[in-house]
Amino acid sequence: MFGTADRVTGSGTSTRSAIVWIGGLAVAGLVIWLLHDELLLVFLAVLLAVSLRGASDVVAKHSPLSPRWAMAMIMILVLVATIGFWMWVGPELVRQGQDLVNALTNEVGQLASRYGQTQWGQTLIQKIKGSESVAARSLAAPAMTVASSAIGAIAGLFVLIVTMIYFAGNPGLYLKGLVTLLPKERRARTHDVFDKVGHVLRWWFVGQLIDMAVVGVLTVVGLALIGMPMPLALGMLAAILTFVPYFGAILAAIPALAIALGQGLHMTILTAVVFAICHVVEGYVVSPLVQDRMVRLPPALLILSMTFIGSLFGPMGVIMATPMAAAGLVLVSEFYVVDVLKDESGRDVTARK
Repeated sequence: MFGTADRVTGSGTSTRSAIVWIGGLAVAGLVIWLLHDELLLVFLAVLLAVSLRGASDVVAKHSPLSPRWAMAMIMILVLVATIGFWMWVGPELVRQGQDLVNALTNEVGQLASRYGQTQWGQTLIQKIKGSESVAARSLAAPAMTVASSAIGAIAGLFVLIVTMIYFAGNPGLYLKGLVTLLPKERRARTHDVFDKVGHVLRWWFVGQLIDMAVVGVLTVVGLALIGMPMPLALGMLAAILTFVPYFGAILAAIPALAIALGQGLHMTILTAVVFAICHVVEGYVVSPLVQDRMVRLPPALLILSMTFIGSLFGPMGVIMATPMAAAGLVLVSEFYVVDVLKDESGRDVTARK
């Protein structure tokens, strides 16, 4: 009789625990859905903070500076480099950017006049006109809405910078506060796992910066050598879009190929070759040289994460999908594969082999 009562009591406890877990997951999902823009902003701040802190720790290790002074020096150098770069190439970049917009507009008009008489061309033009009418109605919003959006963007940038600085200045304080919410026996383990997450995010960011620099320089040089107009603007666009794996490379080539079409078939082929060479060099030469410290993520996982997260959270979700997938892969492998399934092969799942 007592054994039956114990089983009933145990079953009731398990049911209550399951209900609590389901309720907690539901509440967490609702919070993420309602505050996804703010949470993505916080995640971006964390990504930048761990990268800045990692760089400052390296500088402090090889200099008499403390990590905080090293971080201040790095931020000053980044600011000076940004201002210097903008003063050096800013006017030319703005001019080429304006020329790029004008060239794309003219090219769209030429393509419309050239293929507008075909059946598929007329269908495409009708769809574009329908989209333009919807966009025109959307742009007819009151000026106050536009002003509030601009103010919101500025406020978001300010929050991002301040949060990043505070996170990078004393990461241990915030990590300690987070793990304090957990039972004592889980705190040390959780601290170690989040250290691994920070390590993965840091080296993912370093890898992306290297890829962006390589693609940008190669694109500018390649387009200039073949005589393509506006190589600097197109190269900067290619470098920025490289931050988004796979899709960014495709998006970067579209405006360049659109302009090359107006220059003739020969220029179009040369432009396609330049972009192909840039990404082959980045993928098969540069990445293997640094892959020992970079993050190993399956390509299918990257594409699916960008698709799903982008569908849920919009363009910002696409941009942040890859580092979120890297962090999620570490958390799942450590907390579930290692701790729950007791499979030690789940450790360091993102490390290069």
